[in-house]
Amino acid sequence: MRKNGTGISNLKAVQGYIQRVSDAFAAVLDFEVAIVDEHLEVVAGTGKYKDQIGIIYDSRSISYHLQCTQKSFLLSDPSQCHLCQNCSLKETCKVLAGLLYPIELDDKGFAGTISLYAFNEMQKENLLKDFAKLETFLKHLVVLIAGKLNEMTLYKQSQKLAEQFNTLINSVCEGIVAIDYQGKITHINRSAENLLMTAAHQIHGKPVEEIFTGITMGTLLKMTKPYIEQDIFYKSRQQTVHFMSTITKVKYKEELSGFVISIRSIGEMRKLAGRIMREERKYTFDGILGQSTAITDIKKKMSRVAATDSTVLITGESGTGKELFARAIHQESLRRNAPFVALNCGSIPENLLESELFGYEEGAFTGALRTGKPGKFGLANGGTIFLDEIGDMPLHLQVKLLRVLQDYMIERVGGTKPLIVDVRIIAATNRNLEEMIQTKQFRSDLYYRLSVIPFHIPPLRERKEDLDLLIHCFVEKYNLILDKNIQRYTNEALALMFEYPWPGNVRELENAVEYSANICPDLVIDVNYLPDRILKYLSTKSPAQHQVRIQSIADLEKNALIEAIARFGPGSRGKENAARSLGMSRSTLYRKIKEMGLEIQINE
Repeated sequence: MRKNGTGISNLKAVQGYIQRVSDAFAAVLDFEVAIVDEHLEVVAGTGKYKDQIGIIYDSRSISYHLQCTQKSFLLSDPSQCHLCQNCSLKETCKVLAGLLYPIELDDKGFAGTISLYAFNEMQKENLLKDFAKLETFLKHLVVLIAGKLNEMTLYKQSQKLAEQFNTLINSVCEGIVAIDYQGKITHINRSAENLLMTAAHQIHGKPVEEIFTGITMGTLLKMTKPYIEQDIFYKSRQQTVHFMSTITKVKYKEELSGFVISIRSIGEMRKLAGRIMREERKYTFDGILGQSTAITDIKKKMSRVAATDSTVLITGESGTGKELFARAIHQESLRRNAPFVALNCGSIPENLLESELFGYEEGAFTGALRTGKPGKFGLANGGTIFLDEIGDMPLHLQVKLLRVLQDYMIERVGGTKPLIVDVRIIAATNRNLEEMIQTKQFRSDLYYRLSVIPFHIPPLRERKEDLDLLIHCFVEKYNLILDKNIQRYTNEALALMFEYPWPGNVRELENAVEYSANICPDLVIDVNYLPDRILKYLSTKSPAQHQVRIQSIADLEKNALIEAIARFGPGSRGKENAARSLGMSRSTLYRKIKEMGLEIQINE
């Protein structure tokens, strides 16, 4: 015999059960019971076999013989049994007779043996006399054990499915609330716990109408289709929370068994809606905010040249939105469905820039990919390539770029033949390329090839009339994103923002609004919530230099509407153009004109 098994057996899964069965039948039948698994380990028993639980028999045992034959075996006289002659327990064994029966499972095969043993003459006599009945008894007992194993297997499977179900619904961002056909809450996921600010056990079993207002069981039972995007309210101790809900019936064999309610925070939905609207407008001329004459004229001219394939050069300070204009040109071009590939020439190390631009062949240099790499021009084939910070491109690469502009052919690093590419090139820089030509830092021939259609984006300090619209739009944007309700800036705060020169341009302005919206706990942003750099700059100015602009956010919007209508005209076409310049739909423009009572003023 030896200790410790070589794996977990099927019988060990129900070890407690078969031990109780062994004890019960040993008491009734007056035989000792031993149950051995497929690893020859004793897993249950009575009498001396109970002391042997955990012991593993060797291959000379009778149990091993049953494992090989998988047939029942009657041991009538151990002294004459050939299987007992080589048994390691022969000298100490006191068994006078025994009946061994194989335990076989339909789906798992041989699982072990169950045996009855006689240790005195009366037990032996009874065992041999009732051999056939006992064999039938063991057969039925094996069926019971198999049934218990199947029950355990099904339980484990159900537990696994339950864990998978919990993992699944807890991974969903929406709050999920399950209710039974009587309207009592049976389950909520973690997202629902967070949204409702309560633990699951605190509302488990409660009627849904006690938790939510806006729905009743009568309404739910009359549903003929899913209850989609409806308002419901959660009655919290501190407040009433507004949710959007979708409610779906749960049926089992066509019978109603309950409902599933998915809930989403109105604030989160507003953020999502704002994000979607921004993405839809982000890369169009309508999405570029500005009502100044300079910006309006630039958008008009860019819109005209967008349909051509001419090379465009966009200049302007950092933060003026050069890439936004480049993407808008691409979006309104015939190449809109092809790739737009952007590369910042100043962000790539000089020794890698050529391979980033033109790609490389297999084995071109140490560390090169075995398949080679197409490069940005290859990726943009058929579309538009945007070369930002073109003024930072090294002179030796300027020569190669010039060839692309002349011949529309590139040559990969390590390549031996040129490749034709079909791309439109839009370049941008915040540097003065003409001055760089004078200092031999930029090639004049490349400059003239790039600036076929030049555009200069003026800095924000030169178009302060755009501040009204930009501040309003950024406040609205971060109200959505941060779930805030900022109404306006104070007069003093607005005055400081209009006085500040905005060296970081629109990007800096947006960052300033986001900063203020984040830290302001009130509905009105005052001077205390402006970024330090604005306050420090203006602290150097004398009070007389400050020009106070007394305007709320509503005033900003109203003035922006009036100025846009004045610029484009009060007619239908003019209002359509005004709406586009303000970054809103025509229906929204008409609604705001009516809300602000501007009909008479605009039509005069």
